[in-house]
Amino acid sequence: MTKINQIMEHDAYYCHKTATVGDVLKILAEKKVSGVPVVDEEMKVIGFISDGDIMDFVSRKRTYMMDFHGMVTVGYGNDNFDSKLKDMLRLNVMELATTRVVSVEADDDIVRVADILARKRIKKVPVIEDDKLVGVVSRSTIVRYMMQQMMQSAAE
Repeated sequence: MTKINQIMEHDAYYCHKTATVGDVLKILAEKKVSGVPVVDEEMKVIGFISDGDIMDFVSRKRTYMMDFHGMVTVGYGNDNFDSKLKDMLRLNVMELATTRVVSVEADDDIVRVADILARKRIKKVPVIEDDKLVGVVSRSTIVRYMMQQMMQSAAE
């Protein structure tokens, strides 16, 4: 029975809860990853920020309401990309991060982790041990492992 700690990425990229979204964008671009766990001082996972969270912010329209003597009008601001980007870069990561984080234990079975990724429709999850981040596992990690197993079986 394969445990997830046997195939997980041990050198997981992450950011600290005091990071800005600009700091996170650097990690995502430089490391070519789609999301990272957010940790506190004790390396406990307290959030997760993905490229999807960032896209949601960029595409969000600012709403406003105007009251003309009892007649209310709702409108949407046309913030341009540059101004949204400038505002977003300075935000604390926790303003965009998901705080209801799905994680798995280091000794979880690969089938259980694959099931979680499939059911929750997520690409990756933090791997924890003693409540601390020890790695990350993604769909592609599991697919690569399946390919290795298939190639090994074919060679035998």
